[in-house]
Amino acid sequence: MAIVFPLDLHRIEVTGDDRVRYLEDVTTQALASAQPGTVHGALYLDVHGAPVAMFDVAVLPDRLALLVPSGLEQTVVDHLGGRTFLLDAKFAAIDHVAVALRDDHDGAVAGAAGVRARPGRCHPGGDVLVVGRDGGVDIVGPSGAVDDAVAALLEVGATRGDATDAERWRIAAGLPAWGVEVAAPHLPEELGLLPTHVHLAKGCYPGQEAVARMWMLGRPRRRLAKVRVHGDIASGWESGEGRRRVTVTSVSPDGDLALAFVPGDAEVGARFPEEADVAVAIEVETLVGDTAYPPGADPNVTRRRDRR
Repeated sequence: MAIVFPLDLHRIEVTGDDRVRYLEDVTTQALASAQPGTVHGALYLDVHGAPVAMFDVAVLPDRLALLVPSGLEQTVVDHLGGRTFLLDAKFAAIDHVAVALRDDHDGAVAGAAGVRARPGRCHPGGDVLVVGRDGGVDIVGPSGAVDDAVAALLEVGATRGDATDAERWRIAAGLPAWGVEVAAPHLPEELGLLPTHVHLAKGCYPGQEAVARMWMLGRPRRRLAKVRVHGDIASGWESGEGRRRVTVTSVSPDGDLALAFVPGDAEVGARFPEEADVAVAIEVETLVGDTAYPPGADPNVTRRRDRR
């Protein structure tokens, strides 16, 4: 059943002739050839490769709309907007709100309400920006216009949800959250963000050396996973020591699923603690961002980590 719930997202607009060039220079994403109407995840890293900010970039004909997690607006405006030097790129926070429609996999509800968009695409829909996601859309705009869009969705069959539903959906989808999973010292590969927020063929952005070094030479000591929960486990639960340590970061409101950092060599089906007959444990269902060739990876290059 399609459900609509609020999102903790804010909009920052980037204008100026050098807006794309600037974000190409300082973020992990390849934006130079991004076409209007597309949406791309991006990270801004420190020199050690740890995330300073994360956001989605919606490419519009005359501007970029950055969809930024709550609490990061000032960081993005100050750190990125304040360091453009001689480039023509201006950052401004916009007083917009956001909601999500999910579990609308065939797009029937969004289509009936006039807010349909394919995943990875975006388009203005009246006063709102519609962003296509897997299983639905995000709707961003002035509060009155978003309220009207929500009313239209409810009228054609969506149900109203809340922040609890948003968290339930996020964990089921295996999406790391800013300040919870996405935080120093974790690097993008450990967070499973290479497929969605990084282009490995890019160079010369802050933190790029750390990203490339881990991809080509090393192995992540830990990885983010969606796990099945056995027993009573809360966020912050840990087990094991050193490289075998696991840490649960988010637990679904229903208590059945969670996100957790697990050892870098963990596989689907692995259970922690690894001892048999333990009542309280987690079991790996999926490894977040697990793909052999993220964007920009060259399949013809043999990495040193693969020779071991």
